[in-house]
Amino acid sequence: MHTRNPDSTYRLPLPPHPIAAEQARVLTRIALADWRVIDDVLIVVAELVANAVKMGDVFHLTISRKGDTALIEVWDPGEATPDRRRRSVDRVDGRGLLLVEACSKDWGWRLEEQGGKTIWAVCDRDVEPEKEIPSCPRQTPTTCSGHER
Repeated sequence: MHTRNPDSTYRLPLPPHPIAAEQARVLTRIALADWRVIDDVLIVVAELVANAVKMGDVFHLTISRKGDTALIEVWDPGEATPDRRRRSVDRVDGRGLLLVEACSKDWGWRLEEQGGKTIWAVCDRDVEPEKEIPSCPRQTPTTCSGHER
């Protein structure tokens, strides 16, 4: 059985096209294949990629793993400062960075010397939710189908 290296980096140039979102999800699932729950990471990747697609040029997605932490980085050729202000309830856009903030441990951005900017987010491995014992009618005061109450 092949064990995935917990310290590895995955990079992919992506086109300014709607297909980029699916390609980014595929790369994320490959990079984090041994993580059971990756919902927050997928949300972060989707939002960062959606912002980069709007730039209208090729951009780059990098996922770097170190143990139970993933660093998601999206470079695009734009140099505009990311805007995470709250939007009016009438607007349907502009909430992406608020989602990134909510679903990541930390996030930020930097201008690159070669041009463009990188927006990054750090996500920790999600813990699989504990399974609850289903409720059942009381059979005895202290047990139900062999489970302690």
